[in-house]
Amino acid sequence: MKYAIISDIHANLQALNAVFADMQPYADAVVCLGDIVGYNANPIECLEIIKQRCDVVIAGNHDQAACGVRLYDDFSAYAREAMDWTRAQLTPEWIHYLRSLPCTAEFGDCWMAAHGSPRETDEYLFHSTHFEESFAHLYAYMSDRRACFVGHTHLPMIWECTTAGLVTPTLVNNLVTQMQSQHRYIINPGSVGQPRYGGPEASYVLLDSETLVVEFRFVPYDVTAAQERIYEAMLPLALAERLAVGH
Repeated sequence: MKYAIISDIHANLQALNAVFADMQPYADAVVCLGDIVGYNANPIECLEIIKQRCDVVIAGNHDQAACGVRLYDDFSAYAREAMDWTRAQLTPEWIHYLRSLPCTAEFGDCWMAAHGSPRETDEYLFHSTHFEESFAHLYAYMSDRRACFVGHTHLPMIWECTTAGLVTPTLVNNLVTQMQSQHRYIINPGSVGQPRYGGPEASYVLLDSETLVVEFRFVPYDVTAAQERIYEAMLPLALAERLAVGH
């Protein structure tokens, strides 16, 4: 079984369409790690695609903010302005859909989907201490899970925990990683709709559950068209400018 793992679409329709076109020859199922909306200018279109084409969908913190499950006074000024605009676009039906999304999900025999971390939707995993705590949570409560896929930071990365408890990062510029069957992993596919790794391409992950191979894929898309939609919606200019450089 091959899974495409996507995250942080953030209402970028051009990027989402490009990623689905790229995965089509490979993926048997699609898992979305949340943050379907926010920042960019096509929330309804992206929600429609995710609902129709994804087999597993969980909520991100922007999704929760959009449907009123959480406040967003801790967002940046740009994110708050975009969220105000996004909330005005949503119909009651889409609000109900977002509220229905779980915070985590399991798929296949041994895989977990989360947004921020296995413990918390809004937890950012950046440093080794954060990952050590998350692995401890996985071992304590979900020992049968081989890997947890997370989003939220928009940074493509893979962290590995050995049987001795050693937690180390694996460089994503290798693109393809062979997982070891006795080890545990936390894997971030990066962001479809707002890359922050220093490049403009949308990123996602392909997981082969039989061979235990993880492949990071980076997909060019029509950035200019996505920017134009932001301009037309009169969202903050910085949200359009950052798409071109990936930060």
